[in-house]
Amino acid sequence: MENNRFAYIAALMALLAMLLTACTQPAMPAAAPAAPESETTAPAGATAAGELIVYTSRAESLFKPVVEAFNQTYPDVKVTLLTGSNGELAAKLLEERANPQADLLVNSDTLTMESLGEQGLFAPNDSPEVAAVPETYRAADGSWVALTLRPRVIMYNTDLVTPEEAPKTMMDLTDPKWQGQIGAADSRNGAMVAQLVAMRHLLGEEAMTAFVQGLTANDTQWFGGHTDVRKAVGAGELAIGLVNHYYYHLSNAEGAPVGVVYPDQSEGEMGLIVNSTNAGIIDGARHPELARLFVDFMLSPAGQKVYADQNFEYPVTPGVATAEGVPPLSDFKLADVTLKTMWDELEPAQQAAQAAGLP
Repeated sequence: MENNRFAYIAALMALLAMLLTACTQPAMPAAAPAAPESETTAPAGATAAGELIVYTSRAESLFKPVVEAFNQTYPDVKVTLLTGSNGELAAKLLEERANPQADLLVNSDTLTMESLGEQGLFAPNDSPEVAAVPETYRAADGSWVALTLRPRVIMYNTDLVTPEEAPKTMMDLTDPKWQGQIGAADSRNGAMVAQLVAMRHLLGEEAMTAFVQGLTANDTQWFGGHTDVRKAVGAGELAIGLVNHYYYHLSNAEGAPVGVVYPDQSEGEMGLIVNSTNAGIIDGARHPELARLFVDFMLSPAGQKVYADQNFEYPVTPGVATAEGVPPLSDFKLADVTLKTMWDELEPAQQAAQAAGLP
């Protein structure tokens, strides 16, 4: 992984210069009843065999259960993973464009997916499974599609912080009383970057800058990803962690003493910031049919239930229930920010955050 200052954004902006086309405001899918048990089994298809090369920025521990479930249905397909950051994999795909080595990209940054799609890196996909995903979570031609949704939350160690003491808004993290007690992902992490872009849009640049400066002044411990954040909070090494929601649920399922706040829910506050994981079949891939089969599986009730039940992520396919204990997104006030706005405001937000001291 790159360790240089603001590596993720620098790589992305150097490589991806196109503006996104107009995009409507995402409408979060309302909670739906669980699909009948008979519908949670992946449909049997024609015998498939071969090797599928997947580039992914997802942690292997989160992605491996999905691969294993896929192989239960398609045991003759060998899924080979190459992992890296969102920026690293985007750069690699662009370098390999004349001779693609990957069949599929699965990442955790919607802005990267849309940008690569604009540059023709992904093949159109007219799969019915892709078409069933709400329009605001996929490219118009199906060339990339969201797989799961993940809101930004504040988790805390219950041995160190009571529910009454826990921060209730993102800006509460700048309170000096949390000095030396906070963990967060740095600029290499797409979810963290997207949060800052959203905060700049919703609260203004001055407030976003104050947020980053406050985290820095509080001696926030910065990590390349959220797994280290949630483990530090669970172990009591840190009191507070800024993460995607499912990291709290993973720690809770392991028996760690953790609580969670879905922040900014009161009148006049910005609401919950939500991001997504995504998939796109590489244009010119050697095994496009296997890639399509895997995308279809990940969007099927069976694949979505793996993401929901084992990773505690929010399904994007209508009709698939969240895991027990995961509240539906319809319970929350959601941030009013569009993908188009996020892209248009990425560069000034990056510059402001970097100037404010985000590593």
